[in-house]
Amino acid sequence: MSPIADLAIRILHRSRLDLGPGLTSDQIADIQATYGLTFNRDHIDVLRNVTPEGWIDWTGDEQTIRDSLAWPIEGVLYDVERAFWMPAWGERPATKAAAIEVARHHLTTVPQLVPIYGHRYIPAGPEPSGAPVFSAYQTDVIYYGTDLASYCAYEFLGETTGRTHHRRIAFWSDLVGGVGGIEFW
Repeated sequence: MSPIADLAIRILHRSRLDLGPGLTSDQIADIQATYGLTFNRDHIDVLRNVTPEGWIDWTGDEQTIRDSLAWPIEGVLYDVERAFWMPAWGERPATKAAAIEVARHHLTTVPQLVPIYGHRYIPAGPEPSGAPVFSAYQTDVIYYGTDLASYCAYEFLGETTGRTHHRRIAFWSDLVGGVGGIEFW
């Protein structure tokens, strides 16, 4: 188990969340195959040991899970329709429909975010241990933890682990940093 996952689990035990049993290896394999994702190391280590109350129920309603997985990208596309544009995507097309299609194409190349709790997300594997946790609401994306343990400490205990360095995750860290522009029609 990664040291970050171990600390996250200890923090979760101190929280007021009910902690159910972890997922089995077979359940994890089925989830990853069904949804076409790979949990990163810290996330999978936590899920093997506990299933915290309020976290996404990976054995629950398939449409709810699919909607949660789609949320970050759909949120960016929602803002693209209204005016958001990333300079790295080139010149914005003249129509909203064309802009959405170009953005959708570019968004197929960004790291997948996997839901944890509400609109808190962690990058999928192969991101190694120590990946940041993001709060993603359309293009309003912020770091909500330098890693899964610092996220759990802040979200569920109102504490800090003292970690301050956030690993850069392509595209998502750019949104945190304010890269991207608004173009009014």
